[in-house]
Amino acid sequence: MIGIEYLIEFFVSLFDAILCVYFISRFNHTPLHPCKNKLSIPAIAVVFIFSVINDLFLSGFNVLGTIIFLCLYISYALLISKKRYIRALLSACIFEIAYVLLSSLLYLIITFIIKDYDQLAQGSVGVFRYVYIIMHKIVLFVVLKILLIAFNQESGTDARLGGVAFVFSFITILGMGSTMYLASIVEAGQIQTQAMIITLSFASANVILYVLIYQMQKYQQSKYELKLLQEKISFEEARHTDAQAIWTNVRKIQHDMKQHLSVLSGYLDKGEVEACQKYIGTLMPSVTGINSLIHSDNIILDYLINSKLGVLRNTKIIISGSIGDLSDIKDIDLVCLMGNALDNAIEAIQRQRGAKEKRIELLFMRQNSNRIIICKNTIEGSVLKNNSELKSTKDTQSESHGLGTKIMAKIVSDYNGIIDYFEEFNMFGVQIVLPDPS
Repeated sequence: MIGIEYLIEFFVSLFDAILCVYFISRFNHTPLHPCKNKLSIPAIAVVFIFSVINDLFLSGFNVLGTIIFLCLYISYALLISKKRYIRALLSACIFEIAYVLLSSLLYLIITFIIKDYDQLAQGSVGVFRYVYIIMHKIVLFVVLKILLIAFNQESGTDARLGGVAFVFSFITILGMGSTMYLASIVEAGQIQTQAMIITLSFASANVILYVLIYQMQKYQQSKYELKLLQEKISFEEARHTDAQAIWTNVRKIQHDMKQHLSVLSGYLDKGEVEACQKYIGTLMPSVTGINSLIHSDNIILDYLINSKLGVLRNTKIIISGSIGDLSDIKDIDLVCLMGNALDNAIEAIQRQRGAKEKRIELLFMRQNSNRIIICKNTIEGSVLKNNSELKSTKDTQSESHGLGTKIMAKIVSDYNGIIDYFEEFNMFGVQIVLPDPS
């Protein structure tokens, strides 16, 4: 029995270490996979080793062990925080508080039921100790998942799945609590085996549920990535078509340039300056046709702005500031982020009928170590008041409404940035703040 006792405590400590690193990593928007986060495995190992040491020499709840655990959590959080130190400290403290409070609360409730503290103590072997451990891990996992949804503002689908997990886990807790109560009032040993079977059944059902939820989240993520790929393909096709048209125009101009220069040279030799100027005027439309609103070192941004805003009519376009280095942002993310921002502004402009002025403003700037992009457009009425969820007004399927803003929020979150919507001086705007990774 001693072997089983130590084996159970061993796996409990390992599970706690993994859950700790999982929560802190997700809270700080850091991958858990060892290939992307080289500190995850060492952190799990360190927390696990100290858990074993704590169980051997500082068994039970103790202040020293709690302080050391908190220091370990904070150290890992700060190392992966990417200079977001307040959020790192918050994640470590939240995990420690949730762990201690849930442990104490469950311990009090269960001991009140069974009236025997020794059966729940660490190192004891029996159905009550096992049920307590399983209940604690289920409740802790669900609470941490809900906290991640609340603080990270995950999608509506994640929130619904979290709600399902919470309800199912709540039912599990009630069922396991009832089982413990029955085991405590029936004569010793009569339903110990049945209680253990019921407990393991509840635990297995929860594990299966969490696996299904994980698969559903992967499916939703795949749908999101598919949409990004479709937008990138559409972008590449449009850019290829435009590039072909521009290159054809350039080749035509190059082909005719020799003849044009000969004509101009002839006019100048004869001193016919006015005729020369008139001839140059006839060439201007074909040359200015390849001009653009901006030209920068970022080809993706140049194309998006020139192709989307360059075709607008009766609209004032203002572009100011310095774009800066956006090389750390993937092309596919930049296309979706700026493409959706510009599409929303263009859609708003095109809906206006009686506006005195139609204007779109793009501002690029740096503030401290942040890169800021602001896109504003004129409006006829308050958008945030009449359409607070920022749903699309296009005649599309309802499930696609607001998808653009969700995609933008997800991309900004992936780069540890902030996105905000505002209104000022009859203009609606979106402000995107992206920290400089360097």
